[in-house]
Amino acid sequence: MTEGGDDQLVSIRKQLENLNDATDDINSYEMKLETVKKQFCETQLMFNKEISGIPKKLAKQISKSRPYFDLKSREPEIRKCVQQAAALFERQKTSVEMAREQVQILHSSLNNNQELDAEKQYVEVIEQQLDLVKEAEEECLKAEKMHAARVRDLLQIEMALSKLLQEHGSSIKKARPYYERKEVLTRTMNSQLELMSILEHEVQERKDSYSDSMRVLEQISEQIHQERASQSSLAQSSDAESDSS
Repeated sequence: MTEGGDDQLVSIRKQLENLNDATDDINSYEMKLETVKKQFCETQLMFNKEISGIPKKLAKQISKSRPYFDLKSREPEIRKCVQQAAALFERQKTSVEMAREQVQILHSSLNNNQELDAEKQYVEVIEQQLDLVKEAEEECLKAEKMHAARVRDLLQIEMALSKLLQEHGSSIKKARPYYERKEVLTRTMNSQLELMSILEHEVQERKDSYSDSMRVLEQISEQIHQERASQSSLAQSSDAESDSS
């Protein structure tokens, strides 16, 4: 077999391996996807059953306590925003301190430098560094205001929750198991939906890989066909020349 034929054979084997691997992966991921879809449907049915099966008396308490639990569900995200804003503010304060230290270092270097043209050079650099200090201070002020705003949001939520708890404490206490169960089921369904999306993406990637390998095999097949046709044509021409001679 020629060197070109060897390369083709290696490529064919490689693409066939890719096809087998892609097929195995597709089957595996599709099975997992079907399992998760089934689990999601079961969770959804459970959710609908528990939501629709609420006793009339509890339904009134759930309705009264809904503003409290809706607000309560927002609290973790607001608290997270406060923490992020605080971290950003601390980073900006550090940036300001570092920029100011650089200015002090430049001033010290200027005072210790006796060269005649040193002052002009240092003044330009110091002015640039002062601009950086100003920018850092502005960013720090923005971060401080953002942190203060997030803190106000959190305080408002905490005050509103406290007020609702005073007004509807009994209903909130009795409805709590319902809302906690609802949160668990909702979180489970969201996780299942996220996993379904990941598995669907994996299946599509393997299908794309399968299609790519099939396309390469088709190209190799066409190339082999053309080479054989070319060889056959050359052989016929050679035979014709032999007969004529």
